Amino acid sequence: MRFKLLMGLSSTAVIGLSLSTVYAETVQYTVRSGDSLWAIASKYHTTVSSIESVNGLKSDVLHPGQHLVVNTTTSTSDTKTVAATTSKTASSSSSSYTVKSGDTLWSISQRYGVSLSSLEAWNHLTSSSILHVGQRLVIKGGSATLGSRSGSPAADLTDALGYQVAQYAEQFTGVPYAWGGTSPSGFDCSGFVQYVYAHFGTLLPRTSYSQYGTGTSVSESSLLPGDIVFFDTYGSGASHDGIYVGNGQFINAASVKVEIDSLSSDYWASHYIGARRL
Repeated sequence: MRFKLLMGLSSTAVIGLSLSTVYAETVQYTVRSGDSLWAIASKYHTTVSSIESVNGLKSDVLHPGQHLVVNTTTSTSDTKTVAATTSKTASSSSSSYTVKSGDTLWSISQRYGVSLSSLEAWNHLTSSSILHVGQRLVIKGGSATLGSRSGSPAADLTDALGYQVAQYAEQFTGVPYAWGGTSPSGFDCSGFVQYVYAHFGTLLPRTSYSQYGTGTSVSESSLLPGDIVFFDTYGSGASHDGIYVGNGQFINAASVKVEIDSLSSDYWASHYIGARRL
């Protein structure tokens, strides 16, 4: 990764849901293969909308070698606006949280209404840290209140992450199928799903049967990009899975290669058993 620091004043930038002038360091970031706007925003503790605004982006599709200017700090007014908008309340108390399968630093920070950077600092973690089931995290001054998925800011953030997951997964289209495969040299179905979500800091179980027990159940009519869809291709049980990408389609490591298939096709429709949202 190549980057250089540019010291000075930023122009007005959109941070979260408010517009304000900030004094910030900026980073010139060179896009690498596999990068997404969400991953870059998470790394530098900013927002996707800020990166899009500063760089005049009209699409979230990135290209290796592309240069982006990233604001690495936000103003006090922005922090207050986001905190107020998400309707989270803070206290001076501290608590601990035990990591569960499917958790990410981002989802935990949203659950307790604290910033991602604060959660990392309290636990001596970085944006590239991978969580482990059973790991205990310190939470200071948070309130464990989850927003509903009906237009709330927390729901919007979750939905945005799902789109990033789907976009990242699609770059592996054509990678050969390999029984037991867990890397871009060859994937099996659950190895592919596990690899994609690990890129976003989410540690999933290894098999499709175990992955079917993570997250929350989602009806087929309510599917969103990033949801994991499951099938009973080898008898009863979740013997196959993939990642929903939208428009009735999902990406999966099928019998030959990673490919995009339709949920409405005769084969997949007859073997579909459900979906989970992390």
